[in-house]
Amino acid sequence: MSGYNWGNCPSEIKKQIIMVTDFLSHALGENLIGIYLHGSMCLGSFQPSRSDLDIMVITQTSINASQRFHLMNGFLALHKKPSPIELSVLCISDLNPWRHPTPYEFHFSEYWRPKFEVIARENDLAFWDFKEVCTDGDIACHVTLINQSGICIYGRAINEVFPPVPEEHFWDSIYWGIDYFSKLEGELLVTGILTLLRIWSYKENKAIYSKEEAGRWGIDLVPSQYRHIVENAIEIHNDQAQIKNFLPSDLDRLRNYIINQINEPSASN
Repeated sequence: MSGYNWGNCPSEIKKQIIMVTDFLSHALGENLIGIYLHGSMCLGSFQPSRSDLDIMVITQTSINASQRFHLMNGFLALHKKPSPIELSVLCISDLNPWRHPTPYEFHFSEYWRPKFEVIARENDLAFWDFKEVCTDGDIACHVTLINQSGICIYGRAINEVFPPVPEEHFWDSIYWGIDYFSKLEGELLVTGILTLLRIWSYKENKAIYSKEEAGRWGIDLVPSQYRHIVENAIEIHNDQAQIKNFLPSDLDRLRNYIINQINEPSASN
């Protein structure tokens, strides 16, 4: 399988993670329980040119608006140096007792970066002074992967921190994204095919595959006239090719075929 894991990832990626760890340990001090990697790095499929660094941070107690503002500024500086960062901060009480969608304290990602840059420029601390509980349905997926193959880069061991996630919560966490992929077009749809195949492969095998693994699993299961699209998606993911010109109707039919398979009742049901 192409891609990197924690053991063999490029030195500049490890340096970035060390910088993240140092920043968090200084920013959170004794409140910091642990820092954990999940996502493609844990599945041996990290691609420096397109993968995020997926990180979950656990604290003893809640953080305040000033701390959130400080974290925002810090991750604006660390983001894309060289890899994009997607990070969530949770208090230990957000995990225990387990709830889905799961509460969280702070989130940073490329999606939020433009908004955060404005907040930083305007010194808008009030944005972070929220009283309502924020929840995220994706956390069930992240915690499941941490429990399966996550990497503790600082702090307490994974089995001391993270509870088991009910299978139905994990399924709900990955299934909700189907609506998003039903609207994609062009290259985003070609590469999104691999994520749809990950959802289908989990439904059939109850195992979390990387995007490449899901593509290899699914390539012989889709109609033969669409297999070249899956192959190109794998090549794009692995930085081995550019997107080819596909008929939009073929992309739509392949997407709909996979979604129909996901929605089809399992043979065991």
